Amino acid sequence: MRQLQQIAFKILPVSWLRNRLVQLANIQSFSENKKKIIIDVSSIAQSDAKTGIQRVIRNLYRQLLLNPPDGYQICPVMATRRRFYQYIPTDFLQMPSPAIVDNTPIQIHSGDIFLGLDLSAHLTHHHLPELWAWKRQGLHMTFVIYDLLPVLQPQWFTPRASRNFHQWLHVLALLADNTFAISRSVQGDFYSWMLDKYKLNESNLPCSPIQLGAELNSEDDASDCTENHLPMYLVDQKYVLIVGTLEPRKGHDDLLNAFDQLWSNGEQTNLVIVGKQGWKVESLVDRLRGHLELGKRLHWFNDANDEILRALYRFSRGVILASKGEGCGLPLIEAAFFNKPVLARDIPVFKEIAGNTVSFFSNTACDELPYILSEWLHKLNSINCEPNKTTVATWKVSCDQLTKALFQLLNKEIVVSQGNISAIQEQSNLYEGKT
Repeated sequence: MRQLQQIAFKILPVSWLRNRLVQLANIQSFSENKKKIIIDVSSIAQSDAKTGIQRVIRNLYRQLLLNPPDGYQICPVMATRRRFYQYIPTDFLQMPSPAIVDNTPIQIHSGDIFLGLDLSAHLTHHHLPELWAWKRQGLHMTFVIYDLLPVLQPQWFTPRASRNFHQWLHVLALLADNTFAISRSVQGDFYSWMLDKYKLNESNLPCSPIQLGAELNSEDDASDCTENHLPMYLVDQKYVLIVGTLEPRKGHDDLLNAFDQLWSNGEQTNLVIVGKQGWKVESLVDRLRGHLELGKRLHWFNDANDEILRALYRFSRGVILASKGEGCGLPLIEAAFFNKPVLARDIPVFKEIAGNTVSFFSNTACDELPYILSEWLHKLNSINCEPNKTTVATWKVSCDQLTKALFQLLNKEIVVSQGNISAIQEQSNLYEGKT
């Protein structure tokens, strides 16, 4: 039966399958005690990579836990490729990974909500038949979209990552009632993809943009750290910061080329890189580990926790974003929280988030970067250096935007006439394995 369903999901039109789910969900009787928001945190519950996406997940989850919508309980869950979703403790973030699962069966009632908060593109499609069954029981499904880069720019990712992302977007096209994007740029990419691939427009599958919070965690204070949190070798040093996983799109090579040129001309400013090693960056990692300035004017933190990152932000002279593609660019917002000047690559999403409040360098003329960087560093050392004026939100505001948009959509009732019920049930036989 499950294999038959999987075949049906692949060969039948997405629009027909979506309409069938809407109709069947409305046939269910409304039976409710306290409704659930079932939050998928599958990846972070197994291993926290401490990237920007993980900071978003942690903070939105904490806010939902602190301020659950009236009448709802927060229920974190995780899945693996072979095991369907199971409950995990609500305080899993304070526990060692991987989280301990609770084998209590998850009972779905009409009106419950599934929130795909984690980026679990490599997992979700493995459970399409089970999620389909949940949806039939009246579960409202929504997902957070961080970017579409694995399908729009596959050369920056592994073939497996791009393939998983294609399959994840197919699941969203089939099941999602609505989605959230972390910027208007991502919202536009999502609408274009869904219209082009599945003929779904914004009325079929709404996507609401939300602002990301600026605090590294929900309880942050920009001044809540001292130089004691800095490594000793950076105390009293002038340094600038680049934050993000080492991967092809992040632009570390371009930035390192520019600094090499400046250092050879006597520039003393340190470059601090914060981020884990990602994929397709073996040559960059070899270059960093063998660099003559490593430990002198070049420093790489490949496993910094929030406390260290907070100190690095606070005592830096400025922050650089050299990425060629982002869903939002969380370090841009975090830099504003710490009131740090920013030099960023001139890409649309950075313009959207920061406007004209930061300095930009060309996305195409990287040969000019050493000169632009030198001028920017000179300004940082000037008493007339302007503060960062980018507007920032808190994680509470970000969470409030998410829940407000979600419940505005939930209040739109879809009515199915009784005359359609027998026809709907008849059409559903193939998908329920009754052929």
